[in-house]
Amino acid sequence: MTSSIKDTEKTEKAQRGFSLTAYRLLLADYRLFLLLIPLLYLFTLARTPVLGDPTEYTFIANVLGIAHPPGYAFITVLGKLLQTLIPLGSIAWRMHLLAAVSGTVAALFVYGTVRTLYAPAANLHAWVALFAALVVGTAVDHWQHSIHANPHIITATFTAANLYFLTRWWSSNKAETRTAESGKDRWLYVFCLSAGLGVTQHPLTVFGFPAYTLFILAIWFKEWRLESGDRRSSPLFSFLSSLLRRWPTILKMFGFALLGLSVWLYYPLRSPHVPFGPTTMNTLNGFLDHVLARGLSESLPYFSLAEQPQRLLVFWSILHLQFSLPIIALAIFGLFTPLLNRQLSIVNLYTGTFLCFYAFVISLRAQDIMAYILGPMLIVGLLAGIGLAQLLALLQRRLGQDKRPLWLLTAVFFLLGPTLQIVRNAPVVSLANFSEGSDYIQATFDWFAGTGQQATAKRLGAHDALWYSQFVDERWPDAADMTPIRFHGTAVAGKRLCLFARRPCLSQQLSPRIVDAGFRLRPRGPFYQVVEPGDATLPPELTPTNATGEEITVVGYALGATENSAQLTNYPAGSYLPITLAMSAPLTPTAYYVPTIHVGTLDFTFTTDSHLLTPTWQPGEIIVERFDVALPLLCPAAIIRSRWI
Repeated sequence: MTSSIKDTEKTEKAQRGFSLTAYRLLLADYRLFLLLIPLLYLFTLARTPVLGDPTEYTFIANVLGIAHPPGYAFITVLGKLLQTLIPLGSIAWRMHLLAAVSGTVAALFVYGTVRTLYAPAANLHAWVALFAALVVGTAVDHWQHSIHANPHIITATFTAANLYFLTRWWSSNKAETRTAESGKDRWLYVFCLSAGLGVTQHPLTVFGFPAYTLFILAIWFKEWRLESGDRRSSPLFSFLSSLLRRWPTILKMFGFALLGLSVWLYYPLRSPHVPFGPTTMNTLNGFLDHVLARGLSESLPYFSLAEQPQRLLVFWSILHLQFSLPIIALAIFGLFTPLLNRQLSIVNLYTGTFLCFYAFVISLRAQDIMAYILGPMLIVGLLAGIGLAQLLALLQRRLGQDKRPLWLLTAVFFLLGPTLQIVRNAPVVSLANFSEGSDYIQATFDWFAGTGQQATAKRLGAHDALWYSQFVDERWPDAADMTPIRFHGTAVAGKRLCLFARRPCLSQQLSPRIVDAGFRLRPRGPFYQVVEPGDATLPPELTPTNATGEEITVVGYALGATENSAQLTNYPAGSYLPITLAMSAPLTPTAYYVPTIHVGTLDFTFTTDSHLLTPTWQPGEIIVERFDVALPLLCPAAIIRSRWI
């Protein structure tokens, strides 16, 4: 009898040991899935310079300069550190890697937030935290900004960090779990440090501060009521008096925030000797002008209140682009079900932060909404994780100990969330083969090298690529061939332009200022050539033709771009096919003409936003325009034939 009891005890211990081992293996396995996020980013990461601001952030960090307002001090300092410490890859790749690290860290903060909310919950909730992290990390906007150098993914990371640190502080100060050790405000101080650092990255982070402040005050108010033993509505004066007694905590909070803001000291220390950027940031006005983007921020146009219903439709379109309908439904469920579980304060933190960012971003006309809305989309993914956890908890109360349906439901949402997003986004989001930046730099040298034409290249949208070439690669065009310059303000509409038009002058993009000054812009390779009105010469790289329709005659064309004078013909589905037309009219047309291009069953009719209107043509001059046709993603491979109608 005794032997039988001992054998039974040994069997139970062995089973418990096996179960514990299996649990640990499962726990380790699910954590390994977090590696999927950085792996996706690494496989789709850009490898060469990306035209525009990403290239500016790269060379600014490399030379420790100062970027355009608001300056982006945090990404500059951190970018320089990363470029120095990582010995592999090009400088551009290392800066893109910073975005991948930031995007991964943001998803990990989301994971940590959900784990904190439901710790020490069952292992199933650990998979829910993984689900939330993957939903955020594989959303197309988050993914796209995590594979090229940009400050906006870092701004979203600070949003995720702030929510995580406040959630940890809330969890450690709950009445049922608070102890002398756990009740300390260390997580609150870490939050203040993160909040200060975030401001040095981008002022957009400030828009979350009202929600953070109300949340902290709400927690303190709840603690005050518990400590005072008065659960009725108490006088406001009494609560404010309790805040005064917290002055050591509040003082430390400001101290940690100032420690984060100390990154801004980079500006006055570096500005007098900066190789690129303003040299007046060692003065108060110069500093404030730049970090507050004075002149820009004061003239930002906004959508009115009457236009907000339409903006809500815009938001819905962006939201549906990120997540499938079941995931959006989970986020809505996660928003409302905590009300039943007395988690109102923590949910108010997430929803309040979302609304603060939403109110600003959705009303702004002038900036890139897809970059600025990264934070709100991250919060939607976080709420989706909360929604799944609440749904599983609700079903578990009904099903009892049988967890198989819960695991099945979790698997279904993994398929409808992260798996679907990976399958849908991976083929189109990758920048691994993107070489437009490096191609542009090389094309610039190929176009001008050895010509001795002393051309002037007006730098606008792609000027950062040449600055990258100058500061990072130490490669700059010979002045005998070409001199890149940058124009500011409206001064271009004067004698300087007239001077430039007397010799070869090219612009790196369409510039309304040049057209408004009375000059013509012709697409020439990677540039637009500035010519005077009345020019009747046909660019040599165009194929001559003679097709007349009504008042217009097409005298030359090029189907596809040209590289080293060779026409490119391989344009996959989803890419842009440039079509260049040289047109002329014996008399100035009286009607407005625009081309219509047919691709299979699709028709492309172009607007006149960036093209010279036909009633402004001079008789006999040749007008050259380029039209970009966006080939549909489902467009089958075919030979494109052209005919003139």
